[in-house]
Amino acid sequence: MALEGFDLQAFAQALSVPTQEALEMLPQLQRQPVAWQFAFELLRSTNFNCRFFGAHTLQTKIARDWDSLDEERQEALRGELIRVVAEQCDAPLNVLNKANQALATYALRTVPDGWSNFLPSVIGEIQQTARDAGKESWRAGCAIVDFLELFPEELNRTTIGSVKHAKLIEDIKGSLPDVLELLTGIVQGLPGSTVTTANVTSFVEQLGRDPVWRTRAWRAILQWLQFGIGSDKLFIPLLDLGLRQLEILAMHQLNGDGVVHEDEVAAATASVEDMLSNMNMAAKYAQTIGTRVLDRVGQTWVSGIFKLSIDTCDEQMAMQWGSLLISFGETYTEFLVSRIADAQLSDKISILMQILLALTRFPGHNGITESVSDQPLNFWYLLQEALVDYECEVADDASAAQRAAATKEAIRGVFVEVLRALVSKCAYPTTETWTDADKDERDKFASYRRDVGDALLNTYYVLRDEMLGLLVDEVANNIGAFSIDNWQTIESLLFALRSIGEAVPESESVHLQRLFSAELLSRHFMPVLQTSVESAGDRGAQWGLTLVKTSMLSLIGAYGEWWKGHSELLPVVVPCVTSSLNQPALVQTAVAAFRSICESCREQLTEASEGMVHLACEVLMAGAAVPAREQQRIFESVAEVVMAQSPERQAPTLAPLLSALASALDRSVQMLESAPRGVSPVDFEPYLQPLVDMLNLVDSLARGLQLADDVEERAQVGDQEAASLLVASAQCYRNSAEMHSFRASLLTLFKRTFTLPVWNRSPASGMLEMNDTLLECFLAVINSSTRRGPHALELGFGEVMEFIASSWNAVIACPNPSGGTLFGTRWSDQCPAFIQSISQLIAVSSTPPSGWQLVRPSTEESDRMIGATLTRMIDDIYVGIAQEAPELATAIEHQPVIIESIFDLSTRVLQLRPVLFASLEQSAVGNLCKLSVHALSVPNRLALRPTSYFLTALIRVSSSVGGRTDVSDLMSVLWSEFGPLWLRTTLAGIGGAHPRSLLSNLSELLFSMAKHHPVSVRTLMAELLGQPEFPSPHVSAADKRQFMQQ
Repeated sequence: MALEGFDLQAFAQALSVPTQEALEMLPQLQRQPVAWQFAFELLRSTNFNCRFFGAHTLQTKIARDWDSLDEERQEALRGELIRVVAEQCDAPLNVLNKANQALATYALRTVPDGWSNFLPSVIGEIQQTARDAGKESWRAGCAIVDFLELFPEELNRTTIGSVKHAKLIEDIKGSLPDVLELLTGIVQGLPGSTVTTANVTSFVEQLGRDPVWRTRAWRAILQWLQFGIGSDKLFIPLLDLGLRQLEILAMHQLNGDGVVHEDEVAAATASVEDMLSNMNMAAKYAQTIGTRVLDRVGQTWVSGIFKLSIDTCDEQMAMQWGSLLISFGETYTEFLVSRIADAQLSDKISILMQILLALTRFPGHNGITESVSDQPLNFWYLLQEALVDYECEVADDASAAQRAAATKEAIRGVFVEVLRALVSKCAYPTTETWTDADKDERDKFASYRRDVGDALLNTYYVLRDEMLGLLVDEVANNIGAFSIDNWQTIESLLFALRSIGEAVPESESVHLQRLFSAELLSRHFMPVLQTSVESAGDRGAQWGLTLVKTSMLSLIGAYGEWWKGHSELLPVVVPCVTSSLNQPALVQTAVAAFRSICESCREQLTEASEGMVHLACEVLMAGAAVPAREQQRIFESVAEVVMAQSPERQAPTLAPLLSALASALDRSVQMLESAPRGVSPVDFEPYLQPLVDMLNLVDSLARGLQLADDVEERAQVGDQEAASLLVASAQCYRNSAEMHSFRASLLTLFKRTFTLPVWNRSPASGMLEMNDTLLECFLAVINSSTRRGPHALELGFGEVMEFIASSWNAVIACPNPSGGTLFGTRWSDQCPAFIQSISQLIAVSSTPPSGWQLVRPSTEESDRMIGATLTRMIDDIYVGIAQEAPELATAIEHQPVIIESIFDLSTRVLQLRPVLFASLEQSAVGNLCKLSVHALSVPNRLALRPTSYFLTALIRVSSSVGGRTDVSDLMSVLWSEFGPLWLRTTLAGIGGAHPRSLLSNLSELLFSMAKHHPVSVRTLMAELLGQPEFPSPHVSAADKRQFMQQ
């Protein structure tokens, strides 16, 4: 900004408005040296806008251009700033505040080295300078309080070196008593206060009469508390003063005399709450502070202020005062537990508990009509935890047994009240209230209910059987008289019982026996669950009935493990659940309960497995009446129950379901075949979705029919029971006509689907345009049914390999008769699914076939089949990626998911079947290595991480194959051709080409290369690092030498 011809006076006149042009020009002017002088000229103006911008300019110059001043000018600036603040003490507060910001910025530059003991100095100098300028004393006091409130905020916003910051805090702490004495003198100006401050200046007394400045003094106290008060001689008197002032504020509020403002109460309670939350003081002086606070809690004004806030539903008042006691309770929980049975304090602690209970029961529905009742929930959790700690401490002390029992009894009584409060508060509101609430309010209530559920669980840990008994009694008393008019009561009780399900022991045999008795389930649960929602009445009644049903089902599901020990009730409870599957609003909860029971009680349900299969058939016939995802969960659960049977019973039990599923699959293929040609994807969806849904059901069934993962592991180490199970299962699966028929129909369906005329073909390549989702479903079924152990739906290994190869040829890539390779339209999106299936096949065939693997080929044969397919895949992927862009690295950057998939697969092959990797055709291995060189240069985590893992594994495996020369020989060839390229790309990435977050993988790769090829790596590194500007112009020769020496 050129100042020649610039009229500063005219500019000052523009700032007095201020004009938009002046505001835009001001930052440019502030960068000029003349801005120092101009700032003081503005401060001498009679216009307050000019003064504001003058102070702002000073602050900006000090923050930005401090180093432009010599030492003498820096020191002189202090007095000038003090004078500015003193002169502006009677200006509007925004001007005074900006002047103090300039002074605070200066202080942060100079304290403590250039200005020690600065707080008393600021206070004294402002008073003296204001007096010399003829300002009233109380005006100077306003400037001082404004500075004291502002400075801590500026300190927190400013980045200061750790050493200087420590010195600054030390200087502040030395002056803290003087600062707090001044501020507490002001807050004691409240009518009814007894001033305890020793030295009360006139301005302190005058400001104390003004509620605005009392409020600001409280806020300043809160700011200064953050620096920590380590001395009890300062902290405890300050806390006592705060508690006394709170009493006076509360009395004014109770009298309703209008003397105090809400802002003053908020500032005062916030400051005292901060003191009550001081963990260091609580650890050192819990007895002293806890007793003093409880003495106040026991006074009538405390109960009075909470009664007033609750009776009037004044949330702001309740939270201002409630936060104090909640913070005290959370900080001094251990003290409260240890003294709750103390004769001198028990009554006062009881009052505290009653107040916190009243806040927990605050009228209304949290998140909708109130926001208070959630605040004490964490305290009840901490109280329960403190009780556990206390019991552990006194467990071995026989002399404390009586006191411990009294303590637990006192807390037990509190938690009985907590239980009643929580059950009441988690009840849903009336229909009208719920309807009027918006989505955000409903979500808050749902979140609150989850928090209440956690609090109920903590309550159970205290009350145990007593709580369970109380809740079951209430359910028994209410469910018999259940009507839609009082549904909230029974629903909240069911919710409470569900919330503690995870903690109730499976051995519980008293209260749950009553709750889940055959009579209660059949006479009350079942009729409610079977009641038609439409018959309940209006929409509100229907909503309530649905929630009650949902809670019943959730309750049944929450005690899945308990049903395992009470199998005699399963014939009653399972129909309660399954009868709800035809109700759309309940199906998700019913399926969750069904799965919980099946997972926990699969052995106990084996006798009912035929009924379970019949249920799955009914679900299959129900079609869209049961959502697809829930159908899948039911199929998986039913399959898990069937798997608990002996192998010879599994096939006959599954036969009806397999037959129904095969028919449904055939119908879905016919539906797909009937799709009109050339329709849009949206219009095609109804023809495709049935087959997708059926294949997902087959996949779910296959997952449920999997043997436990550890069965084969146990068999391989000599466990005869596991081995016998595997052999029996394999034989039964092979000999079962029903299973054989289903497997054959499944494979036929797979092949048939690819030949349907409904699929379009790519105009460019003529490749089949198979739907992504359908293709993934086919491969998912293969993955789920191809396991190391026998599987009922396992397809032949050779048939699967043939299907994958032919499918790849149809939709991914195939040779072009005229030369080259043709690719499908969506080859890059569909390719990873094929790679995942090949990876699964490699994993399950990584060990020689065992006696229970009746359909597995020999290791050599599987290597031959997989090797041929894998070679084809790698070659096609290389060609496909290369054609995506002129530069291979750019193409890789466009296809990181394929790179991730192919290198993850290659790493698995190296780790599980190194001989298979060595047997791959030379072209495929070469193409893989070419991809790896360029993938290392791409700063993309998806591409770089698996590539570096692959190369690290390749180098390590080649040195640890134990007598297999084919692998080590292959690595020798690869290293001579690609080693220098791998090393160069790795060094370039470490040297700056890649971000730091990616360097760990490259570092591990470099270490592996150096370890297994030390001579060649050192020679190559010396050659590469000797090149100028490699790996980066920013890496010096000294850095390179140091790197080489590491």
